[in-house]
Amino acid sequence: MHIKRNIVKEETTEMMDHERQQRDLQKIFDATQTSYLAAVENTFALQERILQFARNLMESSAETLKTQADKNRATLETLTQESKKHREAMENLVRESTEVYESLLRSPFSHHQPHSKFEGATESSEVKPTE
Repeated sequence: MHIKRNIVKEETTEMMDHERQQRDLQKIFDATQTSYLAAVENTFALQERILQFARNLMESSAETLKTQADKNRATLETLTQESKKHREAMENLVRESTEVYESLLRSPFSHHQPHSKFEGATESSEVKPTE
């Protein structure tokens, strides 16, 4: 009788383990299926947004595109001018600081002399730190 109980107990344990495995596998399958469905839905949503963007691009008027191109051109010209001003200010600063340094090397007491060009170069808005 004792052997019969052990066999029944082992069979019951095996059946419970099998049921637990089946439940775990079903949970994994459900989670995987949910993930795949979400990925497919997201892919379709992305494709729809891309199509809408292309549609808007095709429908935008030539005048709108020309206006944007003109704005871009004006911005680039402004940036070019500002870049040139900054470059010139830096060149001036380097030139004046080199002259001050050379004068210091030539005469040990020249540091007491005013260097107005150097001071003017350091005051330029293009080379002053922003606060």
